[in-house]
Amino acid sequence: MNKRLRDILKELGLSNRMEVIRILISQPANLTRIHQNLKGLGCNMSISGLARCLNALMNLNLVGRTNDGRYYVTGLGILIFDIITKVDDIFTYWHELVDATEFMQILPTDLKLGLANLKKAEVEWDQYRIIQKAFDAAANARRWGKYIDRIVDYDIFRIMLRNNLKGVSEKVISSTDTLEKRVETFIQVIIDEGLTRDEIEYVKTKVELRVLDLPFQLGVIDGEIALFQILRLEKISPAYISRDKDFIDWANRVFDYFWNIAKPVRIPFEKALQ
Repeated sequence: MNKRLRDILKELGLSNRMEVIRILISQPANLTRIHQNLKGLGCNMSISGLARCLNALMNLNLVGRTNDGRYYVTGLGILIFDIITKVDDIFTYWHELVDATEFMQILPTDLKLGLANLKKAEVEWDQYRIIQKAFDAAANARRWGKYIDRIVDYDIFRIMLRNNLKGVSEKVISSTDTLEKRVETFIQVIIDEGLTRDEIEYVKTKVELRVLDLPFQLGVIDGEIALFQILRLEKISPAYISRDKDFIDWANRVFDYFWNIAKPVRIPFEKALQ
C-alpha cells in the first residue's frame, strides 16, 4: 500500500476527522466556525486540537486554506471522503458480504461501491414474500423488465407472456441448470395460451434470453423498482427491494454489465406451432 494512503487512512481513523471534512464539504469555514459546528454535532474538541487536526489534513493535501483564512476540502479530500463513506455504508451488510466471495470476485470495482445503495432498500428475509414481491413487480411491468434469476414458474411465465403481448419487453439471464426447464415451460405457456403465428412472431421481438451462471438474482422493472439478492450457499439470503433512483440505476448497470458478457440463447418458438 502507498505510504501516503496509509498516512491518510491513519489520520482519518482518528476522532472527529471525518466530521471536520464533512463540515467543510458543505461550506468552507474558518477555525471558529468549524469549532462551533463540531460542538453542534456533539464533538468535544478544543480549538488547539482542531488547529492541529486541520494542519495534519492540510499536510496530507485533504484540506486547503484560502487567503482569507477559510479552510476547504481539496479534490483529493472529497474523493477519499466519498469512498470511505460508501465503504462505511457497505459495512452495514458485512454479514451477507462475508459469504459473498464469488459475487465480489466477479463484480467490477466501480460497481462494488454501488453496494452502498443497499441502505436505500427495504430488506426482506422471508423467502415466500421475496418470491411474491418479485411476482407482483413482474406482473405490473408496463414497458420493460430485466431479470437475472433461477425462477421457473408456469404462472409467472404466463403473466409475463401476456405482458409481452401488451408491448412489454424482457431481457432475461438464466442459469445453466434452469435454462432447459425455463425454455420448455415458456413454450408450454405459449401453447396453452393458444397464440397465433402473428402473436408468436410479435412475442419473439419482445423476449431476449441469455445464459450465464451468476451467484445472485436481480430484477429491474420499468426503471421504477429493483430487486437484488445475493445467493449464499446453505444460508438464507435477504432480498433488497427499492424504488430509490440511485439503487435502481446501480441495479440497472449491474444487469447491463453481465448481459453484455452472457451467451445469447435461441428460443425455439417454432415448437409452439407444431
